[in-house]
Amino acid sequence: MLRHIPEGVVPFENSFSARTPLEALTGSPIHIDCISDAGIPTLETDGASFPVKRTQTEKGWRFTAPPQSAACSFQYRFICPGEKSRWFNMDILKETRVSSPLKTGNSFIMLVPGVYLVFQKEDSSVSMRFSDSAPQNDPEYADISFGNGALFTICQNGKAVLCCKSMDLGIDACGIVKTRSMQISANHKHVFGTGERFDHADQNGYASCGQVVEHFTRQGPWSYLPSPMFLTDGGFGFYHTGAENVKMEFKEEIRISSSVLHGKTDYFLLGTPDIQLKTYLSLSGECALPPEWTFGLWISANGWKNDRDVDEQLEMLKKHDCPASVMVLEAWSDESTFYRWSNQWPDPKNTVKRIRSAGLHLVLWQIPVIKAVSDCPDPEPVRRDLTEAMQKGYLIKHADDTPYVIPEKWFEGSFLIDFTNPEACRWWFEKRDHLLEAGVEGFKTDGGEFLFGSDFTLWDGTNGKEAHNLFPNQYISAYNEWMKKRNVNGVTFSRAGYGGVQNLPIHWAGDQLSTWPELRAQLTAGLSASLSGVLFFGFDIGGFAGEIPTAELYLRATALACFCPVMQWHAEPRSGQFFETNASEYINDRSPWNLAEKLHDPSVIDIACRFARIRESLRPYLWEEAQACVKNKRPMMAHLILDYPHDERAYVTHDEFMLGRKYLVAPITEEGAKGRRVYLPNGVWKHFFTGEIYPAGDHYIPCPIEQAIVFESV
Repeated sequence: MLRHIPEGVVPFENSFSARTPLEALTGSPIHIDCISDAGIPTLETDGASFPVKRTQTEKGWRFTAPPQSAACSFQYRFICPGEKSRWFNMDILKETRVSSPLKTGNSFIMLVPGVYLVFQKEDSSVSMRFSDSAPQNDPEYADISFGNGALFTICQNGKAVLCCKSMDLGIDACGIVKTRSMQISANHKHVFGTGERFDHADQNGYASCGQVVEHFTRQGPWSYLPSPMFLTDGGFGFYHTGAENVKMEFKEEIRISSSVLHGKTDYFLLGTPDIQLKTYLSLSGECALPPEWTFGLWISANGWKNDRDVDEQLEMLKKHDCPASVMVLEAWSDESTFYRWSNQWPDPKNTVKRIRSAGLHLVLWQIPVIKAVSDCPDPEPVRRDLTEAMQKGYLIKHADDTPYVIPEKWFEGSFLIDFTNPEACRWWFEKRDHLLEAGVEGFKTDGGEFLFGSDFTLWDGTNGKEAHNLFPNQYISAYNEWMKKRNVNGVTFSRAGYGGVQNLPIHWAGDQLSTWPELRAQLTAGLSASLSGVLFFGFDIGGFAGEIPTAELYLRATALACFCPVMQWHAEPRSGQFFETNASEYINDRSPWNLAEKLHDPSVIDIACRFARIRESLRPYLWEEAQACVKNKRPMMAHLILDYPHDERAYVTHDEFMLGRKYLVAPITEEGAKGRRVYLPNGVWKHFFTGEIYPAGDHYIPCPIEQAIVFESV
């Protein structure tokens, strides 16, 4: 095996098979790493005349090229005894800083000969794109100016909201601009958005790598769902229409770096954050409404693998008067094809019928791969599927026409379907039509983060630089389109995505541990996702992985989820990724009845089911608000700045949110807390549980374990 992925696999981690830097500049050394178990590799280059030094690393080999003084292009590949890698292309770019234009018009500037920045003004945004020619018509925009110590300045109502002081361009040997990095100076204190973030709701002082990443628990700076956008309190935001990694740094100045791709546009969003977000949602795609039934309680556990498990859950829901609307089955399939039921389900149609008769809608787990044959319990149907998909061109392929194989991480050795190919989609979903015919109404579209590298072009022309980030959207979109064509009012439940996912509801926060810090990270993820255009969001109550949660953690998480767009409990496989007991039949479900038994605390059932009944009573309100959210381009879980954009306290309050337009939610996320301080914005507020009336301002609100801190605007 020879492995080299120039872009690496996961940001912030050494994959030992990447190129550093990916986009090399003159004057900088180049490190090209590979992993080999086929002997000591050599590096062959074509079009390069410089010497390369080889050294051994912890897990592989590093080839170091000296700094180059001029832009150039070359190819390279690795050679081992009996094995050669494919060729990789590399440009060494000459960096040029542009701080004043060579030529200006009323709506464009020339950066370097033959490269223009062209601007257009809309009501709430200014667009900017690279062009190889000046615009034919050059209208004058009074609020876009050039010069005066800046490359360009954008004003609104006669006031400058941002200026770009300079732009660094990476230019190849043919004079083509390949990369850009622009520095923005503005009068702002807060930055929001950039996608679902687990570290900070306010990203000022931090950075985003812009890459879709699967990272199991403790996500920190990683994100399943980044977006190439941000909002600020300074009267402006930003949105880039391309899907290549857009790196954004928010220090004293804002630095935005990315490749320069033909036809992609930058938008500067103008106005308060609520207007910026609506503008972003208008530019990035339509908002879609999930079915009404998705706003009840979701129940799920990876360990439910047969009719007995399903019937037990249905019986417990009835016994404890715990209303639910959705059941998710993960361990339903043969674990090979993911379209055939396992033999643990002798009569799947009857299973679905019983679930539907109990008033629940069924969602099944999915993954967008043809699984590695060697990892399949039943390899023969997978081998047939793989042969047919290869012959008919349904797989994602490298530039040399070899099929892409997931090199590491989850589902290593598996193949990815090209969901931009209509024939591939038809083939894929014909095998799953029987699920819809049986009454399945949704799919937990898991994964989607595993297209690494850039040396491929998808069927619809999507280039490799964008394919990694766009793949989860393409995958989820294909499932939504299939259900629509089959007249099923269904839903997808996804963890990964990129900008524009408001058209592909619903999303959840992925995998977290059952700990208090992870609960706080889930709240942060929900707030930052909402400020990035994710209208409907949920998380796994009490955490997904590791030791089962304490009663206190579980019930505080239940209280939060009750007043979130999606209320769901879920648990990892019973063998566990972090935690495994010696008992082979140990049940780690996060259902209230299982936790009550394991924790020897029957109050868990009483309190959790009471919250489930509250949730059921909220469904008419949630459905009304869901429709308003789609119509008004507003997230259901809304950070306070969206409703109170002129309230300075709203910008620093990152542990409260509005659920729709009426309820303010202030969750308890600290262990041992008997209450907390709450900031109530302008207005009069009624406590949801006690009925007490509170004026605007700061208040200490007690909160027993059977309540949540929720206020209704009156």
